[in-house]
Amino acid sequence: HLDIVQGRSINVGTVPSPDPDAPARYRNLHRAIRSRLVQSCHDLSEGGLAVALAEMCIGGRLGATIEQLPHEDVIASLFSESTGRLVVEVKPSDLAEFTEMMHERVHVLGKVTIDDHLQLPGIRPIGLEELTDAFVGVP
Repeated sequence: HLDIVQGRSINVGTVPSPDPDAPARYRNLHRAIRSRLVQSCHDLSEGGLAVALAEMCIGGRLGATIEQLPHEDVIASLFSESTGRLVVEVKPSDLAEFTEMMHERVHVLGKVTIDDHLQLPGIRPIGLEELTDAFVGVP
C-alpha cells in the first residue's frame, strides 16, 4: 500500500485483514464478563499492548509484571495494532474457567501487582507517575 504525502510516495505497510474469529471471541468475552470472570479488559488498538497495559495500570492505579510477551519480536509484541486482540485481567482462581469459556488459546502475560510500576521484559520498570505524565502530556 502506497500513500502520497507532500508529493512523495511512502510505503506504509500492509493494512491488517479483519479477524474472522473476532465476533465469536467478543461473544465469548461478553459471556465471561456477565459471569463476573473479567476484572478489566482493554483492546489492543492505538499503541498496541504497551499502551493498553499502561492505560490499565493508570486506570486501576496498580502495577503489572509482564513475564512473557505474545511474540518473540519485542517491538511487534508491544506495539502491534492488529485487530481482534484484547488484554483481559482475570483472577488466578478464575483463569481455567475463563480459558474454557473463550474456546481458544489464551496467552498468560503476567500478573497485576500492588507495586507502582509496569515491568515489561527487557525494559526498565516504568512508574505509574511517569506513565500518567506521558499519558496526559506533562513535560
